Amino acid sequence: MSLLGTWVVDKTDTRALTELGDVLIEFQEDGRLTYTVRTETKKQIILMRYKVEGDTIITDQPSAPREERTGYSLSRDGILTLAFGGTPFRFRRP
Repeated sequence: MSLLGTWVVDKTDTRALTELGDVLIEFQEDGRLTYTVRTETKKQIILMRYKVEGDTIITDQPSAPREERTGYSLSRDGILTLAFGGTPFRFRRP
């Protein structure tokens, strides 16, 4: 399973829905990452760059430069788990 492509918050992860909201993440092959927070009335889009080192995703937002490191894992059943600040949140393919 590859990290590339589109992921959405797993609707069964109530903590992720409460803390992150309706989030869509798009990992592109060229290192671009789009993080979209969707609400009923608008979308907030954050454009970033990313690279992977082992089981860590390293992101940088050009408009506010600072590296962030997020642990991740991909399960055999197609779940992406991202550990933001050490707290795991589940994502799945739409």
